[in-house]
Amino acid sequence: MRFDAAALLAMIATGAYLGVKGRPASPYNDASFTPRHPTPVLYVHGAASALAGFNPNARLLRQHGYWTWGYNYGATDIASIAGRIPGINGFGELDSLVDELSTNIDHVKDATGAPHVDIVAHSQGGLLTRIYIARGGGANIRRVVGIGANFHGTDLRGRAEKILPLAERLPSLASRVAGPGALQQIAGSPFWETVADLPVVDPGVVYTTIYSPADHVVTPNSASMLPTDAGADVVNINLAEKYPGAARVSHARMPGDPYVAQLTLWGLERESTH
Repeated sequence: MRFDAAALLAMIATGAYLGVKGRPASPYNDASFTPRHPTPVLYVHGAASALAGFNPNARLLRQHGYWTWGYNYGATDIASIAGRIPGINGFGELDSLVDELSTNIDHVKDATGAPHVDIVAHSQGGLLTRIYIARGGGANIRRVVGIGANFHGTDLRGRAEKILPLAERLPSLASRVAGPGALQQIAGSPFWETVADLPVVDPGVVYTTIYSPADHVVTPNSASMLPTDAGADVVNINLAEKYPGAARVSHARMPGDPYVAQLTLWGLERESTH
């Protein structure tokens, strides 16, 4: 049988077309969408991650009438080895990433005409959101749902005490390999001194935080919790206690987990206690 290169190319092109055609539409940034809720929802992914990880969560919210938005931030930082890996984002200095979050929030407000946005943030995205609000952005935010959010710095299951001295001795190498933001997120890093005096919560924002005992990245679980006695409406949810008997959910799986999606919806709709 004679090999027909043209026929093979046609088959490949047809398969690629059908694959794209059959793929579910992106749930984000649809200017033609007619929402049933006045406040748009902005998803903020974590480090070494991407917006697509939220797809199941965003599709559920969209089915319930929420106008869902999101961007891959920190995508242009390739100074570190990690930042050059295709398909993952969220690298760079945290202060720079907070500025990028601010730009994205302004863009969503301009595109929708809404005075506020709701934030759904995973991991590093939670820390960026906390800093953004504390530095004066609270007036732009109605609700925050944190998913395995690193609000207070991770001790990396007790490894921080060994990692930080090594990073201090070899700062260029450490930053080159992992990226500066990854090191800044570690509890006890010099970065935390720069945000130590910032408020943790804003009384004008309603917070729902979801954490998993199977999360071995943002540790201990208290790093994902917010204070309930600081003047803001805060609910902290242990995923394993909320859904006993369900499979353990790791840090990376949380954005796409169906139970987390249901709790995200609840966090956006629950009655405020304030």
